[in-house]
Amino acid sequence: MVFQQFSFLFFFCFCLLSFSSSIPHRCHEDESISLLKFKKTLTVDPSSERCISYYYPNMSSWNMSRDCCSWDRVICDEMTGHVIELGLGCSRLVGKIDSNSSLFRLSHLQRLDLSWNNFLNSHISPEFGRFSSLTHLNLTNSFFSGQIPSEISHLSKLQSLHLSDLRVGPHNFKLLLQNLTQLRELDLTYVDIYSTIPLNFSSHFTTLGLEDTGLYGIIPEGIFHLPNLEILDLSSNYQLSGYFPKTKWNINASLVGLDLSGVNFSCNLPESLGYLTLVHSLSLGNCNLRGPIPESISNLTRIESLYLDGNSLNGTIPSGMFSLPSLSYLSLGSNQFSGQLEDFKSNTLVWIQLQGNRLQGHLPKSIQNLVNLKYLDLSFNNISGSVDVSLFSDLKQLSYLSLSYNSISLTNEKEVKSSLPESLEYLRLAACDVKELEFLRSAKKLSDLDLSNNKV
Repeated sequence: MVFQQFSFLFFFCFCLLSFSSSIPHRCHEDESISLLKFKKTLTVDPSSERCISYYYPNMSSWNMSRDCCSWDRVICDEMTGHVIELGLGCSRLVGKIDSNSSLFRLSHLQRLDLSWNNFLNSHISPEFGRFSSLTHLNLTNSFFSGQIPSEISHLSKLQSLHLSDLRVGPHNFKLLLQNLTQLRELDLTYVDIYSTIPLNFSSHFTTLGLEDTGLYGIIPEGIFHLPNLEILDLSSNYQLSGYFPKTKWNINASLVGLDLSGVNFSCNLPESLGYLTLVHSLSLGNCNLRGPIPESISNLTRIESLYLDGNSLNGTIPSGMFSLPSLSYLSLGSNQFSGQLEDFKSNTLVWIQLQGNRLQGHLPKSIQNLVNLKYLDLSFNNISGSVDVSLFSDLKQLSYLSLSYNSISLTNEKEVKSSLPESLEYLRLAACDVKELEFLRSAKKLSDLDLSNNKV
C-alpha cells in the first residue's frame, strides 16, 4: 500500500513537472528593461522612405504592461523565455548605437536584424562580439561607419553576415573567413575590403556577395567548385582577374545567380557554362571576353537574365539562345556579333539589347510575337531592308525602341496605316529613311524622340 502511494505521488510530481516545463516562460524582466532602454535611445522617422516595406514594426507595443515576448519583432525561446531574435529591419529608426547600448545586454540573441535604418554613422561596436550565440547578423544599409571590429570574427556560430552598403573600412578578410567556419551567407557589397581572395572558402557557403569591394589579384579556381554555392557576386572589382574552369564546375550545379561583371577574364566563354543548369541570372558584362558564345548555352533552360554586353565576343548568336523558355532579359550589346538574327521562338523576352554589333540581314518577323517586350535596342548594326511599322504595333508594353544607324527604311505602306504602341516613351530612329510621321499618332507618352538624319 505504501509502495502504491509512493508510486502515485511520484507519477503526480512527474506529470506536474512535465506540464510546467511545457508552459512557455515569460520574458525575463532584465531583458524587458534592456529593450525599453534601447528603444528610448532611438526615434522613429515616419517620413522615411529608405526602405520599401508594406509592414513597419509597431514599437508602441513595447511596454511593461505586456510580456516582452509578445512585443512586435521580438521573439523569445519558448522554454527559457530569453529573447533570441530581434528583427528591426526597415523600422525607420534613427539614433546612435554605442558600446554602452543596452542592446548588448541581450546575451542570448541568435538573430539580429538592424538593416535599413539610420544609425547616424555609429561605429560598429566591438560589443557585437558578445553575442556568442548569434547565427544571423544583418546591418545592411544602416549607416554604420568606421571599421569592422575584429570581434565580429569571434562569433563562431555565425551562419549569415550581411554588412553591405556600409561606410566601413578595410578588415582582415582572410581572418574573417578563417574564424567564421560556420558561415554560409556573406554579403559585403560596397564594403572596402581591399584584399586578395583567400583560398580557404568553406564548402558550406551558399551566398557570396562581394560586389565593388576593392578585391584584386586572381580568383582562386576553388571558388567555382564550392558544392553548395547558390549566389556568387564578384562584380565591379576591376583589379580582379580569373579563369573559368574548363571542366564541370559548381559540383552540385546549385548555382542560381552568377555576376562577374567587370572582372578581367581575357578568354573565351567555356563550354562548361552549360553545366550550370539551375542558373537564373548570368552577368558577364565588360569581362574582356572573346570568341563565340558556346552552343552549350542552350542548356540553361531556367535562365531569366543573360548579360554579356561590352565584350569582344564574335561569330553568330546561337539560335538556341532565342528559344530559351524562361529568358526575359538579354543584353549582348557592344560586341562583334555578325550574321542574321534568328527567329525569336520564346515570347518571354522583356528586354533585348543588341546595339553596337555587326548584325546583318532583315529583322525577323517573329519580333511581332514578343508581346511582353518593353525594351528593344538594335541600333548601330548593319541590318538592312524595309521595316514596316506594323512589326511593332501590337507590342502593347514597348516603352523603348531604337533602330538608329542601320541600313533600314522604315515604312508604313499597308492599306490600314499602322502606328507605334501608346506605351512608347523613348524612340530613336536616326538615319532610318523616315519620310512621314503618321505612325506616331498613338504614341502619346513619348518623352524622347530622335529623328535626325531622315527625310521628313
